[in-house]
Amino acid sequence: MTDYDVRYRELRAAGFDGWAGELCECGISRAAAVLDYLERETLIPKPPAQVLEIGCGNGVGTALLAARGYQTGGIDIAPSAIEWAEQRFADQGLIAKFQTGDVREMPQYCAGAFDLVVDGNCLHCLIGCDRKRCLAEIWRVLRPNGMFIVSSMCGPPKSADAIARYDVSRYVLLEQGHPSRTLKPVEALEQELSDAGFAVISTMVAEHPWWDHATIACRRPVARAICVRKGSRESL
Repeated sequence: MTDYDVRYRELRAAGFDGWAGELCECGISRAAAVLDYLERETLIPKPPAQVLEIGCGNGVGTALLAARGYQTGGIDIAPSAIEWAEQRFADQGLIAKFQTGDVREMPQYCAGAFDLVVDGNCLHCLIGCDRKRCLAEIWRVLRPNGMFIVSSMCGPPKSADAIARYDVSRYVLLEQGHPSRTLKPVEALEQELSDAGFAVISTMVAEHPWWDHATIACRRPVARAICVRKGSRESL
């Protein structure tokens, strides 16, 4: 199983810029391109909206938002990641409020505190009922009509290694026999978000050789709806 705190310490000691290691620069470029799209299509509020990034890691994604004028905050379970994020922001002259914490329970944030919640590739790290708990907390901390942007691996897997480790009955990738990532088909992801009360507005899918990656824009309605409109799906 992944020890996130140890992993971030190792990455920082090795001189990498973030979780993706040698691929971090490519990941930052892609995140910036997705952010450009979301802004262009008015799928996220304009700066200086209040933003929370869940699973913010060492603040790479949060920094992209802060540099565009958003009022940013981030939460991550790894103390070493939060320490790194705070140092990154100090070095770049950016401002954010980072918290070490569990995205399944975020009492440090008031109800309706944020205009926008961004998934920092966190949701796919949660398994089973932990996902429902996280989505309920995101609903709580979002203002009515606030936006939630999901960034998630999606399946089915394509590479031989991933297929061999995939439990299709639970939509999970296994690591040493234990669930490590949730890899749902896009339609199942959209349904999960709808079941949590979010209105799915738009879905983009980036195709990769090992598995695909979905960016899903959702709105938190004023009240939970029984039926929600499914948005258009685009390829990026």
